[in-house]
Amino acid sequence: MKAEHFMIREIREGPPSFRETLESLPNMESLAGEILSRYRCLLTCSSGSSHHAGLCLSYAASRLAGVEAYSVLSSEYSEHIHSFIGKEHLLVAISQSGESADTLRAARLASAKGVDILAITAAPASTLGSMARYVLNVRCGVERAVPATKSFMAQLAAVYSLALGLASPRLGAGELGGLRGELAGLPDLLSRVVDGSEELAVRCAKEMAELREAFLLGQGPSYIAALEASLKLKETCGVHAEAYSVREFRHGPISLLDRGVACFLIVPPEPGDSLDVFERVAAEARSLGVYTMTLSHEGGVAGSDLTLPRTSHVFATAVEVAPFQLLAYYLALEKSLDPDRPRLLKKVVQ
Repeated sequence: MKAEHFMIREIREGPPSFRETLESLPNMESLAGEILSRYRCLLTCSSGSSHHAGLCLSYAASRLAGVEAYSVLSSEYSEHIHSFIGKEHLLVAISQSGESADTLRAARLASAKGVDILAITAAPASTLGSMARYVLNVRCGVERAVPATKSFMAQLAAVYSLALGLASPRLGAGELGGLRGELAGLPDLLSRVVDGSEELAVRCAKEMAELREAFLLGQGPSYIAALEASLKLKETCGVHAEAYSVREFRHGPISLLDRGVACFLIVPPEPGDSLDVFERVAAEARSLGVYTMTLSHEGGVAGSDLTLPRTSHVFATAVEVAPFQLLAYYLALEKSLDPDRPRLLKKVVQ
């Protein structure tokens, strides 16, 4: 059964797509140097999974490079960002197809104000690619399943590489070299995660088959992973899944914990004083009979249901998302749904 679906093949093609994208990118220090000299601020603009890749760029660029960076949904660009964007900003538009209607609309509005665009796309010759001053080509090949899996991993390779390029003037040679080495090793790490979490994903899917609601909690890059994981569960399995920063979850939504929901806690590699919050929420969820799972990195939470390889804080999203891609696939099968063609969805929203 697994072989007949594109989604599972494409999940397994995620690590090679990450590697191929990394190896094909242009000299990032040269591109980043030009960006740093021309622009004061980065604004990412995208939809769906691409929006989550944009959040990863904003997070990594601000944390590593000290660059002012923000992310906005393409559909909200005209309501907020367009009112103040100017030539000192670079709009980073992310779209796998380069034909997403909302992202193209935002890019056209920005271009009309003289704003330059950096396109991150798998289709450089697309409409978006033709509008952009700069293009980063993500090498994921054709993705036939509607849920984005390998394309998201390829986008992460591009945004992480760009963030490191932007950070090169700020970081010491040793720290920069260590991060570059870690980024180059991420495809192998991702392959280990996919192989090592499949059995758990199959078991969780069987245990969750009757549940229709889930909460996914994280912080920092792990909150971005929670957002992407919740999207996969919504679109692929029909699960009403909501993502929250773990501290924000306690400001109201925690009251919805009940036996009928699942609660996933994604603990980042550097949780700091939030570790206590993760542990308290997990304990409370379990005391209520909630289906609860904790994911953490090596050296993190004792007794985690899944221990992931340790990686730098800014790269954690890639490692944490992979198990949820698998869970979404196997849960769709448990529910007798077609993971390649979720209801009411199309690959490109036009």
